[in-house]
Amino acid sequence: MLFKKILVSYDDSDLSKKALQKAADLARLDADTELNVLNVVTVPTNQFVVGEVYRQVRESIIKYGHEVVSRTDQTLDALPNKTETFVKEGQPVRTIIDFAGQNDYDLIVIGSRGLSGVKEFLGSVSHGVVQRSQVPVLIVK
Repeated sequence: MLFKKILVSYDDSDLSKKALQKAADLARLDADTELNVLNVVTVPTNQFVVGEVYRQVRESIIKYGHEVVSRTDQTLDALPNKTETFVKEGQPVRTIIDFAGQNDYDLIVIGSRGLSGVKEFLGSVSHGVVQRSQVPVLIVK
């Protein structure tokens, strides 16, 4: 068994779609490999957005996160492997690393850039994950 558990960081960007496909290819090598998808949502905090308005904004952002991971269903359903999707709230780098560590993942697969589209080799999230993760990281370009 090459990998027991693979985590894909997914934000629906083109490179996260490629990362999902690469992770699915790796998972197909062994039907015992578990492949999970994580979307991290960040709820903006603002001193003027409080109470009911904050709750509505938060719920809307989390709902959108679930819509994003649902776009992976077709790829995941085609796998013989155990799969699951997650939406977590927080700062993306820290949340990805903490989630991977707490759930005993063997590999994190992430696109080299996300939705910001900044034309650098690594985006800030993928760079932060590579720099801080104790779990091996595969960057898909």
